[in-house]
Amino acid sequence: MSDIHSKDKQLYSISDLLNWSPPHYTRIISKGVLNTKNRMIIFGDEGSWKSILALHTAHCISRGSSWLGFNTYPSNIIRLQTELPMYIDRERLEKYCSASKRIFLAKTTNPNHPDLEDMATEYAYPLRYISRTEQFIHIDNSQGWESLLRNIRLCISELPEGPIVVILDPLYKIFGGNISEETDVKPLLDKIDLIMEDAKDTIGISFIIVHHTRKVKTDESGSPIDLGSQDATGARTWMRWADTVLRIDPDINDRTLTKVTATFTKHRNAEDILPVIGLRWDRDTLHPRILWRKIPKYEDEDELEVRGDSDLTQLE
Repeated sequence: MSDIHSKDKQLYSISDLLNWSPPHYTRIISKGVLNTKNRMIIFGDEGSWKSILALHTAHCISRGSSWLGFNTYPSNIIRLQTELPMYIDRERLEKYCSASKRIFLAKTTNPNHPDLEDMATEYAYPLRYISRTEQFIHIDNSQGWESLLRNIRLCISELPEGPIVVILDPLYKIFGGNISEETDVKPLLDKIDLIMEDAKDTIGISFIIVHHTRKVKTDESGSPIDLGSQDATGARTWMRWADTVLRIDPDINDRTLTKVTATFTKHRNAEDILPVIGLRWDRDTLHPRILWRKIPKYEDEDELEVRGDSDLTQLE
């Protein structure tokens, strides 16, 4: 331990930092898509299956199953859903969970396993998943925030030890202030950051917020202009605050209204280039099928990222 760290625990020398042991749980979705103490925003237009993706994300994380081709670490989930009445949310959940069980059984490589039925049930109905349906709650005021905070603290004490991911769906229903004013937005983001910072390192709290796009901007010919993360509704503060932003766009040529494209428009902690993903949602199961995953290419081939056995002498 350096002299400066012994006098002020907030200050670290290089040796102090390298000798510090990080929490055991640091990755929730692989490749840096979602780490502990991170924030993720999923946004898209109406009809882009955002809420179903949020449901799917919650279940994948809670059981540690594959999510859009990424690995996940089994973590606790608190999903606050404020858009649908509870009976509709229940219908979706029932359809999704029963399909999960059928999918698990269809994929098993050991159909004669004596505990197969129990394993399938545990997979389809994960105990780490906790939901709350609330038609009216504003977490940017003290009453709503304290209510959510009580939920989080109860889950920390009652659920198995491990990271907690709080999923808020959708943003416009849980935010009572002006979503476009930074002076209204910043206090809530500070509260979220504070609770993530105060949580024990062995737990780790992350947030996923489901959000909507703003009115599409078009060029002179009437074609939509893709502004990436800037197409999300509200102040730019939301996107600056997020570590990962996933944009969901419906396929305008798909008459079944089930095909979407998922694009990471921000990936602050990504460990590699993240793919653009094409999905088709199955209406009978509410599960997605990955149609394709494409890695974006560099525009200038001479500026390719240094990988593997590249000549280290060329690096600064």
